[in-house]
Amino acid sequence: GYSTIIYGFSNLLTKIVAITLVPLYTTYLTLFEVGIIALLEMIELFVVSIIPIGCVNAMWRYLPEEKGLKKNKIIISTFTIMILSGIIITGLLLLFKGSVGKVFNIPNDNNLLLFVFASCFLRAISNFIYWLLQYKNQAFYYLILSLIQFISLVGLTIYFIFGCNLGVIGIYYAKIIVFSTIFISTLLFLIKTVPVLPSFDLIKKMLSYGLPIIPLILLMPVLTVSDRYFLNIFVSVEEIGQYGIAYKFGLLINILLVLPIQRSWGPQMFQAGSSLKDDKSIHEDITFYYSFIGLFILLGLSFFSDTIISIFANENYLSLSWLIPWISLAYFIGGFRIFFQASASLADRTDLFVKTGIYTIFSNIILNYMLIKHFGIRGAVASTILSYLILVVLLLITSKSINEIKWPIKKILHGAFIAALVIIIFESIKDFSLNYNIIIIKFILLLLFPIISIATNLIGHKEINGLRSIWYSIIKLSKIV
Repeated sequence: GYSTIIYGFSNLLTKIVAITLVPLYTTYLTLFEVGIIALLEMIELFVVSIIPIGCVNAMWRYLPEEKGLKKNKIIISTFTIMILSGIIITGLLLLFKGSVGKVFNIPNDNNLLLFVFASCFLRAISNFIYWLLQYKNQAFYYLILSLIQFISLVGLTIYFIFGCNLGVIGIYYAKIIVFSTIFISTLLFLIKTVPVLPSFDLIKKMLSYGLPIIPLILLMPVLTVSDRYFLNIFVSVEEIGQYGIAYKFGLLINILLVLPIQRSWGPQMFQAGSSLKDDKSIHEDITFYYSFIGLFILLGLSFFSDTIISIFANENYLSLSWLIPWISLAYFIGGFRIFFQASASLADRTDLFVKTGIYTIFSNIILNYMLIKHFGIRGAVASTILSYLILVVLLLITSKSINEIKWPIKKILHGAFIAALVIIIFESIKDFSLNYNIIIIKFILLLLFPIISIATNLIGHKEINGLRSIWYSIIKLSKIV
């Protein structure tokens, strides 16, 4: 819980850059330029996700069982793989940048794509220091580095867009400066702390574990942003811009919960294992706690989506505030993958992820084409939700075929029923409420979720004690900050 809070706040700093800069984008950039940013973010996510080629998971998998020099060789071998992979992938993208621009209708003014691909390479490699800190559970240093990155990115982006009036390319000037600094610092840190050469045998071992995960890695950017490609075919760039802004706020649940859980639990699940009964109960409990907190956040976003848009953007984007809770639902469902893929990962059966990734990618592409063609933006949201649902169901089936972890499906559905009930109550009474007390009603209904959960025994003494422990961690964190 404490680690998740730290990583949550750190991740909030790194990811909230996009939200912090929304007022700047919507004020100083045209709707067309905002649409171009949405398309570039799609490319960025894909490239940054694929460069590690699954070897970070391999590093987390093998580090716990090694000591001394072997640990250092695993770390430096992983970093070497990422450098070589990054050079190859970035080189290919630069070679075909003209074709990429034509496919996505992105103007290449001032060699924009050159700076985009360069920033992707630097960002992907710079992430290595964060992954290393995650494994060592040095959450406080992770927080400090995230804070420095946040301040630097926001400050430089404001300078290049507002001060220099450079437009979209100014965003990538800022990214290259910040990520270059982190990359050089990471390189110097590794030279000082891990003074060994990479091992060819270890590289082969890491690749044999990591390469089968690639379909699952590709799946994340495909599910996240492939809808932008089909929207680019069937709707206007201006509508993509509106959709992109609403999407950023829908990602709040990803920022506040999904990614922090992945940051804290991702490397630690290898240390927890699943061979003993107590080990399995850890997986079961954390999955349920994730579902409960996620449903609470979903309710909050459902009630206050219009308020969020009103604060951060102008009236051009308010009409799509309804998107926020639905996008959040998709990412909440997708967040279960970190738990359900544990069984295969711990059993070194990453080969099972190949079919799961491929099936889900094809399902997503087909759903995107059919639904976006006929329903536009609504179809894009529906496709994302259905695709994540397909993914977690396939991972759940895979999990049950390897390890008998008793996933808390009934408790998750119990919580979902309570959340749906609260939303139905709100939808039934909001039209009869006066404007001045609607905010109060929203807060009361939000509190009704944990109250009903306790009354129906979804939350028992064990969970209450756990929440009390997390509350003490929050107080401890606030004192540190």
